[in-house]
Amino acid sequence: MSALFDLSSFIIQAINFAVVAFVLRKFFFVPYMAYLDAEAIKRRTLEVEIAKSANILTDAHNQATNIIDQSKVDAKLIASEIAENARKESVELIKKAHADADAARSKGFDDIALERKMIIDELRSKVIDVALKMNEKLFAKNESNVEFLKTQAKTIEL
Repeated sequence: MSALFDLSSFIIQAINFAVVAFVLRKFFFVPYMAYLDAEAIKRRTLEVEIAKSANILTDAHNQATNIIDQSKVDAKLIASEIAENARKESVELIKKAHADADAARSKGFDDIALERKMIIDELRSKVIDVALKMNEKLFAKNESNVEFLKTQAKTIEL
């Protein structure tokens, strides 16, 4: 039976196993587990950052949508204000043209024809200028342009 079980060789193998287990644990398993733990922490941190980025992206998208919607509303409001101002200005211009025509009619038939032609030419050129300025400013769509149109409309004299 002693040939099957040799105590000294068993002790040597046990010591060898203990040394190999210690070396593997000290230099392989513990550092590798620390590395795996660090990588798991990095992965969790990245997942949290990705979730935060997705939330930020969603918020930015929502804000952009709100800004676009508000811009559309503002553009419609500005367009209606410009149309109303143009209508009022055209009404004023027409009233002034009628008044000038009535005053010119009192001077005589020849003076009426000449004066009427001059008023129509002047009115056409000013309406074209105002329309071109309003058209140019309408596509810019900012508040300073609306103020510019209002001041320009007030300075037009027929």
